[in-house]
Amino acid sequence: MKCKFLLSVGFVLSFLLGAMPSSGQTATITVLPGDTVCANTPVRFRATTTDTAAHRYSWRVNGGLVGTPAPTYTTTTLANGDTVWCYVTDTSGTTILDTSNYIVMTVNPNVRPSIITGTANICLGNSETLLDSVAGGTWSSNNTAVLTVSSTGAVTPVTPGNASVYYKITTGSCKDSVRIRMRVEVPASPIATPGTICIDSFFLIADSARGGMWSAADTTIAALAFPFGVFQGLTAGTTTISYNLVNSCGTFNETSAITVVNCDTPIGVSVKNVSAHLSALNIYPNPSTGSFAITYNTNDQQPAEAVITNLLGQQVANLKLTANKESIWQSGLASGVYFITLHSNNMTTTEKIIINR
Repeated sequence: MKCKFLLSVGFVLSFLLGAMPSSGQTATITVLPGDTVCANTPVRFRATTTDTAAHRYSWRVNGGLVGTPAPTYTTTTLANGDTVWCYVTDTSGTTILDTSNYIVMTVNPNVRPSIITGTANICLGNSETLLDSVAGGTWSSNNTAVLTVSSTGAVTPVTPGNASVYYKITTGSCKDSVRIRMRVEVPASPIATPGTICIDSFFLIADSARGGMWSAADTTIAALAFPFGVFQGLTAGTTTISYNLVNSCGTFNETSAITVVNCDTPIGVSVKNVSAHLSALNIYPNPSTGSFAITYNTNDQQPAEAVITNLLGQQVANLKLTANKESIWQSGLASGVYFITLHSNNMTTTEKIIINR
């Protein structure tokens, strides 16, 4: 019994002496992201040693054994003031070869904000105040051109669009934030159709307030071809286009009439045979946004007059042209279908042009 007791005491003394840092310490531990972290942050310790003999590692937190005998130890459960180090032992784990440096952790509390309460959509001209149940945070907008937010969470719309409002809490070096996506909306504006369009042509009706539903009263005359207000003329006639919208600004039902005509038979435009002396009438670009070039080629070099009429045969403009020379015209015409009739040496020819602003 006495011998066994002496052996046990010797082993304990050997272990305790080995636990003391050696004067020629070869083991070093480092920590990422650092010795100051936020609560519940993953922290990774790595040990290195210059000892070339076979060995293993024994990780300790406040003296208690943790982790595995690997050269790294990762945890998310450290508390403020915890001390971490490791022993380098032989392969059996019974003999301590070296003791690493000690790292004392500073772990700051991490106060998390709650979900932001408030309305995500707001009408231009109105205001509202967002709330978070955790006090002490700061408010910010990622797009102040759309909306701004005060230090108390009061939101002020600036222009229609989308923005995110953030609420951030900072505790020591710890930061956390939540956000709410917001949209500034406007009332539906009166819609305006081109008035008259050709069969088979497409036209776009826009509204400054997006998100509503488009429809045509008579879908045999015009029908919605694509979302967001793109319609197609189908048969001759007149129908009503509607835009229905419900948003934070209210409920709206806007309407406008559209007339579909057969553009191959213009009203009030009499087209004579093209003169042999008038070989070509070119209009470019066609369709046009308003400005276009007119060129006519002729052998007799005679000047010509171009008369522009609408679908009802009403004259809306006229201009003088020089033979075989491009003439640029800056049109002030509204969107629609027009006919350019060229008169030269008692002969005429007519071409169709579409203005699409």
